[in-house]
Amino acid sequence: MSHIGVLESELRTFEIELASQQKLALASYCDELVHWNKKMNLTGLGGHDMVRRLVVEPLWIGHQLKPQGILADIGSGNGSPAIPLHVLCRFSKTHMVEVRARRAAFLRHIATTLKLSGVIVHRSRFETIASELRPLDWITFQGVAFTEGLFNSIRNAAIATTNVVWISSPDTRPPAKPVRTFQVPFTATRVLLFRL
Repeated sequence: MSHIGVLESELRTFEIELASQQKLALASYCDELVHWNKKMNLTGLGGHDMVRRLVVEPLWIGHQLKPQGILADIGSGNGSPAIPLHVLCRFSKTHMVEVRARRAAFLRHIATTLKLSGVIVHRSRFETIASELRPLDWITFQGVAFTEGLFNSIRNAAIATTNVVWISSPDTRPPAKPVRTFQVPFTATRVLLFRL
């Protein structure tokens, strides 16, 4: 089944409606992810699992939180959750922060291929550029350890209204108390929302 077919099936399961143009952009993102994954390790997932985890789960989270403004995604690597969130929420600006050169090249390629305006790829550690990205309305990260060092860097980049979203597994322990915790349906993915 094509990525557009898998995506439409998953969207029905999660009861998410998207415009045709958004579906096509996200299916193209999946196509590019599979293509680039042959050259470098972007994900161990494939098929339905890849579409659900890397595209539909962030879309569901976006529908729950309704983010807008300026987003910074830490450790953007394979583009999730930043790409699906940007396609859905149309942030005025999305900063994707990735330290590895090849992954940053992939992210630049995706932003260009999908014609995503307002997307900026930073090849850097978040800790190095955190204060330069202010003000941020939203900060997301997935597959990144929420260490004390990262916590402090996020505090440096955050303003009073910044929302921090950690997409994680059920057994992880955050360094601060979240203001809200919820689970993505049909999965073991846990979402923790912080205001620092």
